[in-house]
Amino acid sequence: MLYRVFVIILLTYFCKNEVQAQDISIFKQFNGRFDYLAIGNTLNPAENNIDGSFCATLPESSAFLNVESTSNITAAYLYWAGSGLGDTKVTFNGNNITAADTYNTFFTDNSFGELAYFSCYADVTDLVLAQGNVIYTLSNLDISETLANNSGYCNNRTNFAGWSLYVVYKNNALPLNQVNLFQGLEIINRNVTEKTILLENVNVLDNDNAKIGFLAWEGDNNLNFGESLSINGNIIANPPLNLADNAFNGTNTFTNSNAFYNADLDVYNIEDNINIGDSEVEIKLTTGAIN
Repeated sequence: MLYRVFVIILLTYFCKNEVQAQDISIFKQFNGRFDYLAIGNTLNPAENNIDGSFCATLPESSAFLNVESTSNITAAYLYWAGSGLGDTKVTFNGNNITAADTYNTFFTDNSFGELAYFSCYADVTDLVLAQGNVIYTLSNLDISETLANNSGYCNNRTNFAGWSLYVVYKNNALPLNQVNLFQGLEIINRNVTEKTILLENVNVLDNDNAKIGFLAWEGDNNLNFGESLSINGNIIANPPLNLADNAFNGTNTFTNSNAFYNADLDVYNIEDNINIGDSEVEIKLTTGAIN
């Protein structure tokens, strides 16, 4: 049996501040005739580094799920993130969702004190199996109190919120694949300009059409200062959506959109960057160089 490798990384990415983080590690692995797709949307009305006039986030946003009728959904995971310690209860298509876990980061600003950021997730497989291919709306992600109580978020332009739904599905027409879902929280910023992440528990028996996906928060298209993404020492890109020096820039590869403000839902082909026999993948993120 030959398995192609699909690797999904869930991370929070702030390029402006120095914060702590939780390491990215393997969360789920699927071996067989599997693939995945992701949908989501921002709750920012515009990129916060371009438009400084807004501080509040939108009350809700939506995206359409379209899994082929010949495929069977195996698992679905909802992710949401924003400024503050975390809103752990949100509404997803009219259903109350409570976070299974919350990751936090903290930055102490000289002028505004401690600023916190969060990322949550929940297993929503049963909900997605019941509703299928419909428009999904996330609402009641409320960070208004956080933004009101500390003006540092908006003054530093790290006022953001958004969500994504990752769906793993099985289709007997697919080749044998390995889908690895990694999650955690890692950061690079102007003070820590490089971060290396080692992904383990990978079994590369076939690298044909191998790909890697990222969910990242607080990226800005307007801040492309040497912002790169490398796989096993090779800088990767998928222009024109994601250039080699502007990896996290408010884009969504699944919809070919550049209006996923202050969030990224991106996929890259890496078949030329991993080799048969590899059991780990090295990811390197950089920022801070003058473009």
